[in-house]
Amino acid sequence: MWHSLFNAVWLSAAYFFSLLAAVCVGYWFADVRYRRLNREWKASGIESALITMFGLILSFTLLSSNNSLKERTNLIHQSSDAVAELYRESQLLPPVARDSVRSYLLRFLALELQEHQPGHLIKETHTQKLAVINRRFWQQLVETVRTQQLSHTDLQLLLPAYNRFNVNVFRLHYSFQERTPNSIIRLLLISSWAIGVLVGFTNGWQHDRHYFVPILFVVISVFTIQSIRDLDDPEQGFIRPNYTNLLDLQRIIAEE
Repeated sequence: MWHSLFNAVWLSAAYFFSLLAAVCVGYWFADVRYRRLNREWKASGIESALITMFGLILSFTLLSSNNSLKERTNLIHQSSDAVAELYRESQLLPPVARDSVRSYLLRFLALELQEHQPGHLIKETHTQKLAVINRRFWQQLVETVRTQQLSHTDLQLLLPAYNRFNVNVFRLHYSFQERTPNSIIRLLLISSWAIGVLVGFTNGWQHDRHYFVPILFVVISVFTIQSIRDLDDPEQGFIRPNYTNLLDLQRIIAEE
């Protein structure tokens, strides 16, 4: 539920207005309980500590999401290296196996790059399609060995590169399913609303009201949460992994 809410398209606007409403609640409470009654609020010092704690939660979550992006980028590079290694190994094989590997890699790259286009949601069937082309490729290799077009020794030389290729590709796909834990999402949203009330209150009980700091708080919080959302969801967010490596490999293999 929380991930569906956190990834919803309308959340950016809803979160902005809800955080603004929280600040207004703080102003309203300060006005009713203090300004109208000519009472003064004596700060205890814990207010700054609470705001600092919220800032730390926000910064650590942003750091964690950014690390997830770096991990996905590293997995893309590893997948690209595995594709290149498998292609190089195939160049030492007989023509039948070499053509089979080339055709397999081109199908894989076309399917992968098509699925990771901007704004394209990765479907569960994508992994199934990858499994299908893997199974067909393996059957082709087995058939070439059975018909003695490829020796067992040649197949054993190809297997390590093929296994590394599959490991990296599926690790990459499962990394796209990793998200910020629900408890952290709840903590971020609830604490930001609570701090919004506190910011509105501490700036609203005085006779000379200040609006710059609350507005700055709302803007920074909204942009930071949006950045976390973008990093957390590479399928729909504005911050996306770079697939230039795979595109270059597709072009090089297709030209040869």
